[in-house]
Amino acid sequence: MTFLRILFLLSLTACAQHKDVVIDELKVSETFIQQGAANVDIHWWQSFNNAQLTQLVAQGLNDNLNLKSEDLRLKSSKITAEISGATLYPDLKLVASGTSPFDDFGHVKSASFGVSSSWELDIWGSLAAAEDKAYWEYQGKQALYRAKANLVAANVTSAWLGIVSEQEKKKVLAEQRQRTKDALTTITRRYAMGKNSVTNIWQQQKLLKTIEVQQEKNLTNLFLHQQTLALWLGIPTQELATVAFNTLPSLPEIPNTGIPAQVLKHRPDIEQALAKIKAANESLSIAIAAQYPRITLRANYSTSSNSIKDLFDDWQGNLIASLTMPLFDAGKTQLVIEQRQLALKALMFDYQQVWLQAIASVNQVLINEAQLMKVASNLASQLDLAKRTEKLTIIKYLNGKTSYLELLKAQESIFSIEQQCIEANKKLVINRVLLYRELSHGSFSVANKTTTEYMGESS
Repeated sequence: MTFLRILFLLSLTACAQHKDVVIDELKVSETFIQQGAANVDIHWWQSFNNAQLTQLVAQGLNDNLNLKSEDLRLKSSKITAEISGATLYPDLKLVASGTSPFDDFGHVKSASFGVSSSWELDIWGSLAAAEDKAYWEYQGKQALYRAKANLVAANVTSAWLGIVSEQEKKKVLAEQRQRTKDALTTITRRYAMGKNSVTNIWQQQKLLKTIEVQQEKNLTNLFLHQQTLALWLGIPTQELATVAFNTLPSLPEIPNTGIPAQVLKHRPDIEQALAKIKAANESLSIAIAAQYPRITLRANYSTSSNSIKDLFDDWQGNLIASLTMPLFDAGKTQLVIEQRQLALKALMFDYQQVWLQAIASVNQVLINEAQLMKVASNLASQLDLAKRTEKLTIIKYLNGKTSYLELLKAQESIFSIEQQCIEANKKLVINRVLLYRELSHGSFSVANKTTTEYMGESS
């Protein structure tokens, strides 16, 4: 009885051995460099208002092979956490045996039957720490899963935007080719009338060939984007449904990025870094607990007899308490503690670095957007001026008031700027995708549903 009292008193001190880790308060920026007003739905790709894009992202989140494999690993990690929790409770086993001689097989000479149980008392909290460690490792894998889900959504969107932009280029190149052919017809007719040189025809033919080369390049890029999209959807390229012709979507209003400390704390990489700290802290608790005695209780209740008919007549039971305590291990236990303390401190620095990188990444995307908007606006103005210049140059050329070289220069200028405008608008929209990805916590995925409405809110 005295022994049991001692065990009870020791168990009351168990929680004292486990201390939660304290992370130094992070000094982060109070605002991002740019702030919008739009609330962004957690399904951020819907901001582009395209039903086909919405369907493709849903397909990617459901069918992407990497995401499926990560989902299974996540479920396996959850089971591991549950297994760790089972060690806190006693087990119960059924034990039965019988002996039969070889020369009289079938005749039971002796038999035994009973139940046994064992239970390690978690006096120092090591078993609870192991359960918590497995839990935080599961949380880390869950964050990793959400990061990959967010990556799938972003890459499906970017591949779709690539296809759309190449389709738009395809249309523009076809129009350029037709305009060039029409101009070639006019130049050829004027040459027959003796109004220009044959070199004008050659120059126009050269321009036509240049456009045809760009058309071939356009078809190659279109196929590459289709292949990329199929890869992220987890299907062969030939099974990819035809992407309907679309123009690049207009840029949605810039989102309300909010306060970094509130918005970014649910980012998968930040939550994963925090989970690593928590798991390392539990590993340290396990190492500390290894210095102290381990007490295990074992009990059995059984019966045995040389006759089966008398097997259940006589039952015996006993309770065994055992204690294991390290006495000498050449300092190994203490070294393990020091090692895990250092690993924990290193992870704390990593956590702070992840925060700084997250804020810097959002700010960099915002800076890029401001720059890309200026480029797109400037190219739009250049295109307007180039069209007016080409129109006036054609009139002057037909009236013999300017040379063919001026007309060729005007044509080449407008052809180049038209394609640059499409590329600039694509970069601008893809940069917005990057901003959504930087702010998103990825809880929209199939295996991790959430009721969160906005990216900046808690999941």
